[in-house]
Formats: sequence, C-alpha cells, structure tokens
Amino acid sequence: MLNMKKFTIFIFLLFVLSHFFSHGEKNHTAWDGSRSIPVHRIPLMDENNRQIIPTESYPLPYSTRFTCGSCHDYDRILSGLHFNEGPSRKHPGRPGEPWFRVDQKSGTVLPISSRKWPGTYSLEEAGLTPWSYTLLFARHMPGGGLAEPRDRDVSPESRWNVSGALEINCMGCHNASRIQSHSEWARQTERRNFRWAAAAASSLGEVGGMASRLPGTWDIYDGPNPDDTVYAIVPTTEYDRNRFDSKHRVFFDILREPADERCLACHSTAVVGMERFRVDGDIHTIAGIKCAQCHRNDLSHRMIRGYEEETTGTNDADDFTCRGCHMDKSRGRLSAPLPKHKGLPAVHFDRLSCTVCHSGPVPGKNPARVRTSRANRLGIYGIAQWYTESPFIVEPVYQKGSDGKIAPFRLVWPSFWAKIEGEKITPLQPDLILKFGEGILDIEERIAKLLSVLSTSLEIKGEPVLIASSKVFRRNIDGLLDVSPFPNKTNQEMAWLVKTEGDFIPLVPGFDTIADPIDVNIENLIMSTLEALNTIPEKPGEAGLVYKDKLFLIVRGYIEVTEHQGEPARSPQLCWIKENKTIPLISPFDLHTVLATVGSEVSLTEEQVKRMLETFREGPAGHLDELNNRERENASPGGTGFAYIASGRLFKLDGEGDLVSGKHRAAEPVTWPMAHDVRPARLSLGAGGCGDCHSASSSFFFAKVEGVGPLKTEQKAVRSMHRFMGKDKYYETLFGLSFTFRPVLKILLFISIFFIASIILIIFLLALGRFSGIIKKVPSAPAGKSAKNIENGTNKRKEVNE
Repeated sequence: MLNMKKFTIFIFLLFVLSHFFSHGEKNHTAWDGSRSIPVHRIPLMDENNRQIIPTESYPLPYSTRFTCGSCHDYDRILSGLHFNEGPSRKHPGRPGEPWFRVDQKSGTVLPISSRKWPGTYSLEEAGLTPWSYTLLFARHMPGGGLAEPRDRDVSPESRWNVSGALEINCMGCHNASRIQSHSEWARQTERRNFRWAAAAASSLGEVGGMASRLPGTWDIYDGPNPDDTVYAIVPTTEYDRNRFDSKHRVFFDILREPADERCLACHSTAVVGMERFRVDGDIHTIAGIKCAQCHRNDLSHRMIRGYEEETTGTNDADDFTCRGCHMDKSRGRLSAPLPKHKGLPAVHFDRLSCTVCHSGPVPGKNPARVRTSRANRLGIYGIAQWYTESPFIVEPVYQKGSDGKIAPFRLVWPSFWAKIEGEKITPLQPDLILKFGEGILDIEERIAKLLSVLSTSLEIKGEPVLIASSKVFRRNIDGLLDVSPFPNKTNQEMAWLVKTEGDFIPLVPGFDTIADPIDVNIENLIMSTLEALNTIPEKPGEAGLVYKDKLFLIVRGYIEVTEHQGEPARSPQLCWIKENKTIPLISPFDLHTVLATVGSEVSLTEEQVKRMLETFREGPAGHLDELNNRERENASPGGTGFAYIASGRLFKLDGEGDLVSGKHRAAEPVTWPMAHDVRPARLSLGAGGCGDCHSASSSFFFAKVEGVGPLKTEQKAVRSMHRFMGKDKYYETLFGLSFTFRPVLKILLFISIFFIASIILIIFLLALGRFSGIIKKVPSAPAGKSAKNIENGTNKRKEVNE
C-alpha cells in the first residue's frame, strides 16, 4: 500500500513537471523555415492576464508581457542587450553610450551606467534608484530591465503602484505602421503613465490624465476620481474600437526586422550646425541595407553589435563585422565589395580598426560637435523644443580600444559637484546642490521673476526688460531669460526699460524731483512699482527709487521723499534699502553672471563655483546641517572636502580661499566606440594619399580636444589626439615631415638609380666587348715606365724586324 502511494505521488509530480515544461515550450515558438510573417490578430491582455474588452467602462491598458508573451518567451527577451541593464544583466559587451544625468542649473553632466563601463558611475554612486533612474531616462528606454522592477527594487520614494511597471515596448521596434509614435511614448513616460505608454504610442487608443498628479495611495483599481476632473485626472485608455474585431482581437502590423526609423528614434546622431538636407547618411543605408540586416538577433534579443571581439553566443557573429563582410572572401555577406587597399601597408590592418578610416565626420583641427538621441533628447516632436545642448559630445577621438587597435570614439567631459574623501570621489545630487545654491545658482530665475513682478505693476502698455552691456534681457515662457542685442546706443551700464511696439522707454521716466506735488502719473507709477517689488518674499530690504539726490520710499501707504545720502543718480534707479544703506536691485555679481551665461552654452562662472565651495566650507547653516553631519559620519581620516569637476579639471579652494584647479582621474573624459555613419571609400582617410594622416599638421594625430562643459573658464584640459592614441608627438611629427619631402627624395633616388644603372650598364658592355674580342686588351705599362716609352720600344722592335 505504501509503495502504491509513493507511485501515485511520483506520477502526479511527473504530470506537473511535464505540464510546466510543455507550457514553457508554448512560449518558445520554433521557426518552421518559412520566411513569411504570421498575421498577428490577437487579443489584448491586461497586466492581470485578462482579455481587454474595449466597451468596458474603465478598461485597463494592455500588457506586452501577457499580450506578446502568450506566444513569445518574455523572460528570455528580457535577457537581450536593450533590456538587461538591471542587476541580473548578462553579456554587457564592450562599452557603449552611457546615460547622462544633465542638470543645467547646477552644472551637472554625470555619465551613468549599471554595466560598470569605464568612466561611468553606477546608480548607487549617482544616488539613483530604479524609480528615479526610470523617471530620468524612460523617454528613450525600450522598457523592461530596471523600469520593470522586482519587489526588492521598490524604494520608499517610488510610486510603481501608481504609475505601473514600464514593460518592454515591443511595438516600439516591431510596428510596421507609421502611426507608431516615439514622441507619444516620451510624453506619456514624462507624465509617469508607465503602464499606459505602450497603448498610447501605438495609437491603440488615447490616454489622458497624469499619474504624476495622483496621490501615492492611489491604485489602478480605484478608478477615476469624480471629485477632481480638472487637475489630478486618473489616466484612462479610450481604445479605438475600430481596431477590434467581433472577438475583441486587434491586428498588429508586425515587422520581424525593425525598420531603420525605429532604430533611429533612439540611435540618431547629428553634427551640430549641419542642416538636414546636407546629411548624406550611412553608405550602407544608401545602398539599401537595413540596420537589422547587420545587427541581427534571435528571440533572446542578444544583438550582434559588429565588433570583432564580440561574444554573443552565436557562431557567426564575426561574419557581421567589417572584416567579415568585406575582407573574408569565403564569408562576405550582402554582396559586400572586396576592397583593394592598393598601396596600403599591411601594418595598418594590425594597428587600426576599419572604422578609423571609414566612419564618422572627416577629422578636422578639432573634433566635430554632435548630438545623440539618448544624450540630447532628439526625436521628440511637438510645440515645445525637447532637445538639449548639453552634454557636449565630440567625435571622432582616436584612441586604443579593448582589442588594442586604434578606433574612433565619442567623448564627453563629465561635470559635477563632488565630495572628496582621500582618493575617493562621490558625486553630489543636483537637487541638494540647488538647495545650497539659493542666491548663487538661481540668478537667472530671480531676475526673470523681477521682470514678471514689474510687468504686473505697469500702468502702461509694454513689456519690462533689462538693458545691460548693450543687451536686452526678456523673460520667456519658461521663467528664464532670453537675450538679444539692444538696437539703440546707451551710456548706461544697466537700466530697466519698457519695450513697446516700436521703441524702448524708461520704466520710470525722468521727472522734477522738487516739484510739490509730484506729477500724479509719476507718483502712481512709482507707487505701483515699489509695491510690486515689496511683494517678493526673499527681498533683501524695502524697495526704493533713487533719482538725483532724492530717495523715494513707501511709508504707511504713501510715497515719502527724503535726501539720498549716496551719490546722485542721473536717471531714476530702483534699489533696495536696508539699514539706511542702498543695495542695487541687481548686484554686480548677479549682473556679471547673467552677462556671462545667458544666451551661451555655459551655465556657471568661476565666481559661482568659488562661492558654492565657500558655502560648503563655512559650515552648518539651515539645510547644510544635513550634509555636514552625513559627511562627518562617513569622513575618512584624511578629512572631507568638496570640489567641482568640469572641463577636464578639478576645482577646489586652497588654504587661502582661492579657487584653484588641477588634474584628477575623476575629471577624465568618458568615451565609447563609434561606427556610424560610414563614409564611402572616396571620402575615407587615405583616399587622398598618405598625407591624409602622415603630415606635420595632421588632424589625425594633432587635432586638439578641449575640455568643454557648463563652466565658463580658461582653465580647461587641452589634449592633442596623439595623446589619446599613446603616440609620441615628436616621432609622429618627424615621421609626418618625411612624407612632405618624400617627393624630392623620390626624385633624388630616381636620379641616383639612373646613374648607378648607367655605370653598371657601361661596365657590362665593356666586359661583354672584351669577352667577345670586339675590344682588344691593351697591355699595361711596367712600373716606372710611361705608356709613351712602351710605344717607342715597340716601334724600335718593328724597325729591327724589318
């Protein structure tokens, strides 16, 4: 009886295991050999694996995990290159483009990667969680990975229960319809509508509402809030019912190999300043080769990246490298031409990658400035402009890759505030820096706020503007400043004017200060202006106006005129009055900062950096206590200091409080290899001869790479290209000069060869003549006798014989 029970349990377990494995095989659709694509008319499943009925009152968004995963192994796809960036990542491969945490106001450009690539910082080092990481980069993420967290990745500040997980956006790559919108994906993820983004991007329906405005206690099963239909609107999916058939199935127009425009949504690169119609594109694309024909993958989505030391688990990965297609006669694919490389020494193939000569912009005196989709937020269209200038990416920079060969790279100089403990550098959070930087880093916003306040006080039609150093500063819709040249001549260093339809007039025009009473219109204008300024919470004193030798203040609701103790003002000047002292409405420091940064690519000055570091050094004040206490707890025996890293230098205060800069490994640039766009052979390096690279002024060896970033400074790293390659400057210069004189040397060599050949020919002809008897041998004269004596003796013998 006992044996029978054991046998029954064994059979039951065997049945369960067979069912489990059969279910696993169901999700792995084997290819039957047909090159056709099956028609994807399938039901939509929500995140509970329940079929979606579009006529329901509150249908949930569809889930790719259960909709696509009913046939395809979703977990296996998660191991692919685009999705395995979490702690369980596999096969990260050689370094690629990192993510960049960019905060212009604090001057932060921090390279981030969870793959431990050189020069990058992990999420922990950057102070990010999977939630905050997803908020920053979901706009160009394909979903999955860290955006689909496990239970242990949920942090206290995360709101996954509200936004939902950001599952793999399958249709973002495989949708053949042009209705697929990457811009809509970006908009929905910015609203934190993660679980709704895939449906909105593929236009299966319209998604309204913003999860970012909902309370953290909201759950998707709570449904809409009838008490708030204006602000905190619950995201809902209004499905397009025309997309559904009678069985509530939807047709997906699927591409097995994604179209190039799907790839370029996240992988575009553009040279800054180049107009669109001048872009030639990659020579392979022009020839009709699609991205996915070279960058192939199986269901695991482990993409072939096309470099020679790549390990993808596929035996033919090398076939899809430059050499595999173009240099291997037996394995060349896609009708790739076999290059002749006539006259090119074989040593080039051992020391250089193919992309050195064939990829990226033609090298100039400085590398080209480029923008990329992921770093600079390209490809998101709408009324607002999404792209950013920072980070400043340059290419090509030639340096040795992981295989020891020189290859072209893209380069970014990191910029961030840091805590220093001995040799350890820890980046500081931008939001924390902005708290410390009140009054130092928010100058542009404060001046824009002044203009906004003044605009509410004006009783005349026009827009208040600030004039300084022949520039006009206007408040824009983002609460910042726009700058343009001032069309009129002015002797004033700074003035508040009103821009009307055709001219600029003073905010407060000149008037008679001794008149009694003062002109009513002028008095009302002064009153409304000072009242508006006094509404600013962070004002340093009472608002006042100085004109000539008079000071105008509001006292008990009326304008009071007193004698001004300072220098007379030639025009009405707004100011702050504190403890009977006059403070400029805008300090010289603020004015200098605005003139240096607004309208330019930089956002910080050295004076701002110095003041920030002084704030760190001076010790506890308000919210600074939190940082100082935390740093004391974690401080090393060598003590804790603070610094700002930018432009390839580390800036800190010396013992006397002066700002100094120096080298540091944390200031080194982050680089990653590049391969596209590939140029045609006629535009490759070397097509114009050896002098394309080997000359005394070669851009290939001696182009300058400057440390650029958000800091306006002359203290920046400047490196010649040969340093990145590990080459000696003087050797390459002398070797390049040899190519300059090589034509002359060739002529001299030819002349020398001609003379040597002529001498050899003459000797050969003489030897041949003597051997044949054509040229008789002349007896040589004995020692001490001349040829004439021999001739005389010969004549005498002839006479005797006769």
